[in-house]
Formats: sequence, structure tokens, C-alpha cells
Amino acid sequence: MLPIVVVVAGVAALLMWRQVSSGRDDDYTSPQPTYTSTYEPTAEPTETGAPTIPATRPTRTRPTATRTTPTTPPPPSDLDIVTKNRIYKTGVQRTVNCRESSARANSPANARKYYTQILSCLNRAWPRQVALSGKTFAPPRMIAFTGPVSTPCSGNAPSSFYCSANRTIYMDATTDLKRYRQFLGYGNRSTAMAFLRADMSDTMAHEYGHHLQHLTGILRASSNIQYERSGDAALQMSRRLELQATCLGGVFLGANKSSYGLNGGLFKSQLDWLHAHQGDEYGTRRDHGSRAVVPRWAAAGFKTRSPASCNTYLAAATYVR
Repeated sequence: MLPIVVVVAGVAALLMWRQVSSGRDDDYTSPQPTYTSTYEPTAEPTETGAPTIPATRPTRTRPTATRTTPTTPPPPSDLDIVTKNRIYKTGVQRTVNCRESSARANSPANARKYYTQILSCLNRAWPRQVALSGKTFAPPRMIAFTGPVSTPCSGNAPSSFYCSANRTIYMDATTDLKRYRQFLGYGNRSTAMAFLRADMSDTMAHEYGHHLQHLTGILRASSNIQYERSGDAALQMSRRLELQATCLGGVFLGANKSSYGLNGGLFKSQLDWLHAHQGDEYGTRRDHGSRAVVPRWAAAGFKTRSPASCNTYLAAATYVR
């Protein structure tokens, strides 16, 4: 089984993923009744002697129990896993009153503090719904990298990504540190810094969405379907996966908008701007969704705060283009 790696910002999601129950019927036995003959001859003895009347015992057929072979229902298909997953029925997410970290990406340690703060909130926000979906929750690991990084999923990656093989979110601190230094020289520094904070928060929430897909079986099932397809049909499956992760990230951010400072203002406006310009048209592969549809899925999760709004696998092709 090959691991799965999923990345953000237009980087391809690389493809490469039962349980049988048994039962028995109870043995059936029936007691056998016994009978005593009560026959009395009524004729007088004759010269040829009394007739011999054989005593007969009535017989009864022993009932036969029909054994039925227990049948195990077939496992859900990959298509069922992605379209009918129980995570979609887990309801509105409750706030965990997550607060944005006060750390800024001015050093590797502070960038890591920023990521760790929102990760701890995500780890408190999602266990209930994962359990309601019938799966066991396990938190992901997180590594903030500032140089080349090798993982069980791939070699070096150009941006943040999630690796299913070791359930780890890899955050690209290198880029965030570089942008922080650049933005210090901007005339509209506050706007630029708000954009950076929005991007760091959104990226973590998105990559956590991939972890949720892994826990619920969607990641593997989607990759299986994608593997069987080619051309744009395969890319469309990748877009459905990525747009769903964006939507799931929006569920968390929307559930905690008040405490996280996303009720309005500069921070929220920069998050919206980010989504409006996050399309994969800027890259070389159409594998994450266009800027025409990314805002739709991000807003759906943010406004409803429910995974029910994130079923990209039932959406018409025009909404995952």
C-alpha cells in the first residue's frame, strides 16, 4: 500500500488502501414423544386361534431445522465512501473558542508557535465529529520545515502538505518567514501582515482537512478512484479532494470566527481575498480548483459550520472546475 501526499497551492496530490463478521445458528433439537398401545381385541377366540394384533407405535417426523449461512454485507465501495460518508451527517461544529496566536513569523520558533496554536484548537474541534462518523480520532503530527525535508510520502515538496503514511502535516515555514521579511518593507504593512496570518491559518486548517479525509477513509477512496481515471477525469477527482479540504477548513474557521477575530475587519477581508485568488490557474496543473470555485467551497464551510456542505463528490462538474 502506497502512502498518499496532498499539498496546497496548486501542487498535485500524489496517488499513491475489511473486516468480516461471523455468526452461528443455535442447534435445534426436538424431544421425541413415546406412546403406549391401548388396543383391546373385541372378537372371541376362534378355532384358528386368536388373531395376533401387532402393537404399533405411531411415528412422528422429526422437524428439521434449516441452517442459514450468515452473510457478511460487502464493504462500501470507494464511491460510497466519498459520497455517503457519515462525516457529512455529524452536524454543526461547536466552537472551541480558539484564539489566534500572538506569535508572528519573524523566526522559525515563532512560526512554529503560530502553527501549534491553531493545531491545538483543531485537535479539540474535530474529535466529536470523527467519532460520530464511526471512526477513531487520532491527532496528526506537525513539522514546520525551513529547509529540505524528506517524508515517507515523497522527497522534497515545494509547499505545505499532508502525508498520510505518518499522519503528519508539514508546514512550509521557509516561505512564511520569507514573506514576513518582505512585508516589513511594504507601505501597507498591516494589510500584508493580515494576509500572511490569514494564509498561515487557512493553510493549517486546509491540511487538517486532509487529515480528516484520511481518518474517515475519504482520502484513500478518492485516490483509488483517481487512479482508475486519466486526463481531466483524474484531475477532477483531485480537485474534489482539495476543494473538500478547503471547505472542512472553513467549517473550523467559521465555528471559531468570533474568538479567532474573523467576524469582519482586515483579517477576514484578507482571508476572503486569499480564497478569491487561490485558484490552480496560477500553477501548471488543474488539480486544486479554479479561483471561480475555491471561494464557493471556503464560504460554504465557513457559513454553515457543517461538513454537510462539503460533499464535493456529489457536486456538478461546474462547481469543481
